[in-house]
Amino acid sequence: MTDSLAGAAAPLWRREPYRVLFPLGLLLSWAGVLHWLLHAAGLLADYRPVFHAIVQIQGFLMSFAVGFLFTAIPRRTGTPPPAAWQMALGTAAPIGTAVAAWFEYWALSQAFWLALAVTLIIFAARRFTHAGARRPPNSFLWIPLALLMGVSGSLLTAAPGLMGTAGAWLHDLGRLLLLQGLFLGLVLGVGGMVIPLITRGQAPPDAGDTAADQAARFGHLAAAALLVLSFWLENSGWPRAGPGLRCIVVLAVLLRGAGIRLLPGVPGWHRRLVWLSAWMIPAGYAVAALWPLQRLAGLHVVFIGGFTLMTLSVALHVTLSHGGRLRLVTGRPWQVPVYGGLILLAMAARALVEFDAARFYLWLGVSAALFLIATLFWSSLTLPHLEDADGELLLPRGFA
Repeated sequence: MTDSLAGAAAPLWRREPYRVLFPLGLLLSWAGVLHWLLHAAGLLADYRPVFHAIVQIQGFLMSFAVGFLFTAIPRRTGTPPPAAWQMALGTAAPIGTAVAAWFEYWALSQAFWLALAVTLIIFAARRFTHAGARRPPNSFLWIPLALLMGVSGSLLTAAPGLMGTAGAWLHDLGRLLLLQGLFLGLVLGVGGMVIPLITRGQAPPDAGDTAADQAARFGHLAAAALLVLSFWLENSGWPRAGPGLRCIVVLAVLLRGAGIRLLPGVPGWHRRLVWLSAWMIPAGYAVAALWPLQRLAGLHVVFIGGFTLMTLSVALHVTLSHGGRLRLVTGRPWQVPVYGGLILLAMAARALVEFDAARFYLWLGVSAALFLIATLFWSSLTLPHLEDADGELLLPRGFA
């Protein structure tokens, strides 16, 4: 049986993994944010910023990223969908990471995530190198680089346990690579294809072997090296230089590779949110560079206004377009500006936590509440279309 026929014969939950992993990511976003709302309201005594960071990056955002890559890579390359065991691991690992982090079993939480990262690396490598596979755009070089940054960062966070206080510097560098470098790399890699396709209807060309292609790949490698350098600078006592260099690198890659200087030219309100979210990432790093004492404000512009808004809007596009809801894809569903506006307000409220510390609990609670309400409006538009037209079950009986 050919790969295309084998893919067509696979059940829906393997052909289109986003139908399983997007809802999982949504649930994990609630796990990462709801406890902050409860804490701000005085209903939960614990303040767990490390758990929040791990679940939001390695749970919520990673589940959406895996759902997208498990779906997009086989379609782009004409290769088989993920195997059942890969789907099982892709579903179980983010949950394991979140549960272990809640109980502060940090090593176990990272073991779950490392298993997922290695699986994703092998999955992508085998399909990109498959005989007769269609080559991805040059920007996809960022995907293995992003996963390598994440894996390296995860391993470096264990340095204090192995080296004592001498490993503290490596631990801090690892946190930067894991919590920022991982998803930045994924955004720059996938964004090179998705942003122009969604916002302007322009698909980037496949990678080739021309001099221009080789120069493009060298440019991405050089940008990745500068991105890693930015983390080293920040961790070495250069609080302005690190985020500032990151701002320049991200802006250059998105301008050159994703063409964000061009306004969206295709109907559909969610496309404007994808375009806006791309600009929020360098803007957030500019804020962190200008006000290093309030750098967390800038980082939450990146995480909420950039990563989260882009993730939800791209996921909406994938769900509606794969489900054949073209009227909604090109239309103006009222839920889109509502969830987009609420996400931006949540971003602003979280930034105010750093600039108005006297009202810490007020702004933290407002930000968490706005974030969660935004996901409800997003869900009302997205989740009803995760089932196909024939009502095929998303999961086989007994699948966990």
